[in-house]
Amino acid sequence: MATKTAKKKKIRYRKISFKVTERQKSIIDDYCHLHDLGTIKLLKLALKEYLERNIPSQYSNDEIVISENQLTIFDIIRELDSEEV
Repeated sequence: MATKTAKKKKIRYRKISFKVTERQKSIIDDYCHLHDLGTIKLLKLALKEYLERNIPSQYSNDEIVISENQLTIFDIIRELDSEEV
C-alpha cells in the first residue's frame, strides 16, 4: 500500500518590471559577474533582504521591534522605583 502524501501548495508568481539606467545595469552586471550570480537571482536576494528588514511584524515571525524612542512598561516601573528611593 502506498502512503498518501500531502499535496504541495502551488506557488503563484507575479511579474514585476522596472527600468534602470545604463550605468545601473552595468553595475548590476559587473557585480553579478564577480559573484557568479544571475541578474534575477541578485534582484530577488536584494528584495528579500530589504523586505526582511522593513516589513511590518504582522508578516514575519520575528519579535516586535521597539524603537528607541518608545517606552516599555519596564521603563515606567524603573522610573517609579527610582522615584521611591
